[in-house]
Amino acid sequence: MKDYKRKVVQFYCVLLACLFTTSCTTVLDKAHGYRGPIVVTIKTEDGSVSEFPFLIESVYTESCGHSSCGIDSGYRYLKTSYANEPITFPRERLDLLQANAYATILFKVTHPNYHYNVFTRGFPPTDADDPIYVTFTVKPFAEQMNKVAGWAEQGKVIMQNAAPDSDEHFNGKMLFWQERFNLGQMIKRHITLTKTVYLPHFSESMQQRVIEKYQPIFKAWYYGVPETDCWNKMTCQEQILKPREAEYEGL
Repeated sequence: MKDYKRKVVQFYCVLLACLFTTSCTTVLDKAHGYRGPIVVTIKTEDGSVSEFPFLIESVYTESCGHSSCGIDSGYRYLKTSYANEPITFPRERLDLLQANAYATILFKVTHPNYHYNVFTRGFPPTDADDPIYVTFTVKPFAEQMNKVAGWAEQGKVIMQNAAPDSDEHFNGKMLFWQERFNLGQMIKRHITLTKTVYLPHFSESMQQRVIEKYQPIFKAWYYGVPETDCWNKMTCQEQILKPREAEYEGL
């Protein structure tokens, strides 16, 4: 009986020591679903470095079965960082169904010169003094425009090389229509994201610098692609033959 009492006392002594010191922080952290710190670095596909920073938003999403439901559930942080410069997102306890399961965290990267992207990563439990390092690579928006325009051109080539009433001709036409419509929508979305998501995060002086640089670039992109005037894929190619209805509103 004395041995039992002694063991009980020893157990509670260890537990108290654990609670009031850092000796078992990592054990408790893992048991309670902590993630981070997470060190994020943004690189550019072409190696360019902009004079303006990236806006990076993080959010943890609940998982449903084998995939993410897309329900925002925490780890909401908004940070800025320049290309190739690591930025640290803090350690936080997430509301996980299983404390040791991988936590799906999204990182939304916005910049006026680069294609908007949402990067998804699963993060396991780690020690508090053991940061997780991740690198995300973004593509210049002009290159993404050329890529989508190239897909549309592929559809046009298929149409030209196929009999007018053939399935190949129809498929080529659908590809051409879809990708040209996508190109117009992508440009409009990029301008809207810059205006409503990126710019408001910065000071008025910084906003003015961004606007002065990208206003003429965005305007050229907008009017350089007639499909920015479209709202319907199936009637887009007819609509762009008429006078433009949607004008560039600016940043």
